[in-house]
Amino acid sequence: MTGVGIVGAGISGLTLALRLQQLGVATTLYSEGDAADLGRGRLPNTVGRMGRAQDRERELGSLHFLDPGCLLVSGRLSIKGDPPLEFTGRVSEPFHGVDFRVLLPALMDDYTGRGGRLVVDPLPPDAGQVARWSRDHELMVVATGRRSVRELFPRVPAWSPYEAPQRILAAGLFHGFDPGPAFGFNISPGCGEILSMAMMTRSGVHGGVLVEAIPGGPLDVLARVPADEFCKTLLALLPEHAPRLAEQLDPAAFELLGPEDLLQGAITPVVREAVAELPGGGVALAIGDAWVTNDPITGQGANLGSACAWIAAEAIAAGGPYDAAFARETARRMWVAAEPVVAWTNAFLRPPAEHVLSLLAAAATRQELADLVLSLFGDPARAWRLFSSAEEVARVVDGTG
Repeated sequence: MTGVGIVGAGISGLTLALRLQQLGVATTLYSEGDAADLGRGRLPNTVGRMGRAQDRERELGSLHFLDPGCLLVSGRLSIKGDPPLEFTGRVSEPFHGVDFRVLLPALMDDYTGRGGRLVVDPLPPDAGQVARWSRDHELMVVATGRRSVRELFPRVPAWSPYEAPQRILAAGLFHGFDPGPAFGFNISPGCGEILSMAMMTRSGVHGGVLVEAIPGGPLDVLARVPADEFCKTLLALLPEHAPRLAEQLDPAAFELLGPEDLLQGAITPVVREAVAELPGGGVALAIGDAWVTNDPITGQGANLGSACAWIAAEAIAAGGPYDAAFARETARRMWVAAEPVVAWTNAFLRPPAEHVLSLLAAAATRQELADLVLSLFGDPARAWRLFSSAEEVARVVDGTG
């Protein structure tokens, strides 16, 4: 047995593969498709990649598509009300908007172009397949896989408070919408959230919109309408639920880039056990969405996946034996990064606490607080320390924190 087998070619699997390659560890990447396959198909997500994720890819020599048009240097938060609560702030490090149908093929090409071994199997892997692959490796790392994830890594109830989706999702890429270098976060209390940003796509920089609809509310129709009615339906809803975003659209030109540039569905947030012992004595470690699946409301999924892949790579490169004890210790290290992200994101799915509302109200009148609040999306650990503590919020608002 040699090296590490990595199941899944999303951001977590590819970051791990590239980092281990850089550190001199032999790897085999198992994917349902090659680079060309990753570039096809329906929009998989809308991702804002924060500064630290970009820093990791810069260190890998794999930082791609940093077009100024998709670098977000500021943001605007707007909460519907009479009057609305609104503020605009600059972020401490630009966020990067990119379609993963563009980014992931580039990362895979980097990996294979530098000698990485890729095995393409179009069938979604199950636990048995992971076990068979493990015979050739010292350690298996699972970064994706619907069947294998359910079978190998059971849900952790203590960190999985929701048993059903808390938001119904609809996301698209559009003509007739130029958000410029700012992302938008629009909140319609009791109805949901509408996020927007510029993204590098397969046809250049375009506007992207993500709707996070509370189930049963007026926005969740967007997850059910067919593609040819989506833009008309969204345009009708925006003036009430996201008026600032509605002002940025050109109704006459507003349309999907194409029928594959619409994503509709729902996610149940979940944390799973990170370690599985395989038949025959092998061990599998879960990372990325195979381990932690967050609702995209705070934009942390890909960023956390990148961070945990980096932590796992450093642990693996330090040497084995790659047994269950090693995997559990690696999971403990990853959880230090993941815990505040999970807690903060889950809290975002509930009505805000009074001290959070006081922070937002203060940010609407003080520029330094507006800059801080919007920059927190790039620093989720600090975000959770602040949002979870009324005392810390009071210190920040008073200028003593």
